[in-house]
Amino acid sequence: MKFLRYLLFFFLSLLFHWQWSIPAWILLICHFAFGISIWWFVGAFALFVVGVRLYVHFIGGMIRLGNSDETPKENKNPYSAGPGGGRKE
Repeated sequence: MKFLRYLLFFFLSLLFHWQWSIPAWILLICHFAFGISIWWFVGAFALFVVGVRLYVHFIGGMIRLGNSDETPKENKNPYSAGPGGGRKE
């Protein structure tokens, strides 16, 4: 289930960042118009997919870091207000 969720977010990210693939599509048009090698398009499109994948991993890592559970630590400061602390007169 986790892998399917990752695939969903990855494909959504590809859809939302389609602007990043414009150089690849321009190279595909140049392939048909001027006869340049198709490998330029393949390389640019692969770079687009790898870039989006790195972006998804980076954002996912930042979300995981933000959601980490930290257990509250006991307050050992004798001068702070709270049970057993604070000023005694």
